[in-house]
Amino acid sequence: MLFFKRFMSSLKIIFLISTIILAKQESLDNLILSLEIKNGEEITRYFDSKSEIIIDNISYKGNRYQQSKILDEFYIDNNINKFNIIHQGDSENNIIYILAEYSSNNDLYKVLLILKNINKNYTIEKFKIDTVS
Repeated sequence: MLFFKRFMSSLKIIFLISTIILAKQESLDNLILSLEIKNGEEITRYFDSKSEIIIDNISYKGNRYQQSKILDEFYIDNNINKFNIIHQGDSENNIIYILAEYSSNNDLYKVLLILKNINKNYTIEKFKIDTVS
């Protein structure tokens, strides 16, 4: 019985460690999914105190709660219904960029995300959204 308890305890620890490792590896995929489902709270998990949202040349900074509310307002006010990645890549100094589009029934929005990648931990430095005229 003691062996079984130790075995189960060890198994739980291994499972927990593997879950943490896999979560970090998939974090960019989780961010993209959050962008697709328009989840401002999840998106801002990738923000830090220097992260910036720019919507039609108006810059927004603040804490994660404030930033998530800005994104939620944008999604609701513009009836965003689709997210499409156009291009994704990386450059020197562990910078990753994503060029994408949000669309609604009436409008199209260009999206640029600039992220910093440090040991598979991604931080959004800039989230820029521009209305296509």
